Amino acid sequence: MLALLVSSAFLAVACGWRGIDVWVWDWAPLVVRQWTRSGAPWRSLTTMRIQFGIIGLTCLGFAVHLLAR
Repeated sequence: MLALLVSSAFLAVACGWRGIDVWVWDWAPLVVRQWTRSGAPWRSLTTMRIQFGIIGLTCLGFAVHLLAR
């Protein structure tokens, strides 16, 4: 169940649900230590959303696998 919760959070960021992607974009430099020239851990908001989508789909697949066993 935790994997479903995590995957839904990542997918919410990837889809931009209620502006959460912008919130994560704004808070990322304070939380993530890897910096780029623009100051954010990602080069653009689109790159961040794509990465969150990939991670979210991977976690969702893992959650479905665990629940189906």
